[in-house]
Amino acid sequence: MPQKIVWDEIEWEPVSDEVSRKVILGSNMMMVLYKFAKGCTWPLERHEAEQCGYVIKGKLEFTTEDKTLILNAGDSYMIESMAPHRTHFVEETILVDLFSPPRKKLMEKGKRFAPDQV
Repeated sequence: MPQKIVWDEIEWEPVSDEVSRKVILGSNMMMVLYKFAKGCTWPLERHEAEQCGYVIKGKLEFTTEDKTLILNAGDSYMIESMAPHRTHFVEETILVDLFSPPRKKLMEKGKRFAPDQV
């Protein structure tokens, strides 16, 4: 059955001093609304889940093994399973990440920030 998600009704959950999120968890998919502070870096990681996302606000540098992409508000991205990647947030950034299958490690206490670092 379809479900309506009203982001304004979900509290921001702190992940670190520089990262907050709102999470929707399904059985086969996970959607996360993230807010990153300017200058924050998500370290190099890889995970089983395929990941795609949409940048709502801000600017970031997305780096894979062989290239760096500059993403701005309105841009999207796709990351294959097990592809190493890191992200640096040039400006305060709000984005939506989708993961399939869900990254359950992100939900574990004490492992919410980059639990799959390389």
